[in-house]
Amino acid sequence: MRPFGIRPGVFLALFVASVRMFVRNRAAVFFSLFLPLIIMLIFGVLNLEGSTTISLGIVDDADSEISRSLVSAINGVESFEVTAPDSGEMQAALRAGDLELGLVIPAGWGQGGDFQPLNAFAATSSRQDARIGALIVNSIVFRIAAGSTDLPASMVVVEQVAARDLGYIDFLVPGIVGMTVMQLGLFSVAFGFVQLKRTGALRRLFATPTSPVYFLGAQVAARLIIASFQVAILLGVGIWFGLQMFGDYASLAVVVMLGSVIFLAVGFAIAGWAKNEDQAAPVANLISLPMMFLSGVFFPRDAMPDFLAAVTGYMPLTYVNEALRSIVNDGAGLTSLGPQLLGMGVWAVIAFILAVRLFRWE
Repeated sequence: MRPFGIRPGVFLALFVASVRMFVRNRAAVFFSLFLPLIIMLIFGVLNLEGSTTISLGIVDDADSEISRSLVSAINGVESFEVTAPDSGEMQAALRAGDLELGLVIPAGWGQGGDFQPLNAFAATSSRQDARIGALIVNSIVFRIAAGSTDLPASMVVVEQVAARDLGYIDFLVPGIVGMTVMQLGLFSVAFGFVQLKRTGALRRLFATPTSPVYFLGAQVAARLIIASFQVAILLGVGIWFGLQMFGDYASLAVVVMLGSVIFLAVGFAIAGWAKNEDQAAPVANLISLPMMFLSGVFFPRDAMPDFLAAVTGYMPLTYVNEALRSIVNDGAGLTSLGPQLLGMGVWAVIAFILAVRLFRWE
């Protein structure tokens, strides 16, 4: 019969042993730390900025035949991604960096040949694209106003709007952090525990006076601490590349911990089902690879077809990445992350049930 009571010395010894086991597991270390770090360094050096389109918001207060002709002509330019917000929404989108250029067509514009210069608002976060967009709009307006007399030298007057300047690195880092959390949970547990099962180490644990609860608790605690260090390293590298942190680190830590719990439970489920590493590796990859490319790690999910975006929106890594980006890029707190936290909570329960049902000691 095992002794009852809390034994911190035993737990600490098992915790240290768990950390050493993880460090010695080269496959787990590579997939959970070095692979995400290498990917971040590659994308950080490449510095993938810019877009193939210019986001343009048009406020058509004139709502006349000639203003609609102008809007139609602008819509016909492939370089523009045109939206029709109201004036307040346009200014807010420009300040947030969601729009690069805004154009206002005032009431009465073009009536009776009265073509006054149009006001355009350019986001300071996209100066080059906004400048190019303003030149294109200017040429279109001149074409619409052809035949009129006394036209000014420029038909578009540009005013700068201070905007939040988010680059690709600001999008990438939260995704890489989410991917790291996933890789750590899946591969470190799946590979490490399957090896312990295959060698009979877990079976021999029952012959000792140590409760398996201590062993599992030490394993989970070790991986949560390791995840914290990994995230700190990735954030440090991201800040070196120019990452802007708008949220608080406490909220970020909560999301990282909850995400780690989800994928650790999935890792235990894989380790419980698989009999050896050859079975564990394909299953871990089958779970991780689709989420790596469909959960918005490297590129926005907005580019996906609607049906695919809807389906992948329910993936656990999608919830984690959306919460991380809301904190890092938008400064969101936990109270404003209700849908994401709910989704992660549901997945944590599902993963825990799977782990309990599938995990075997031998």
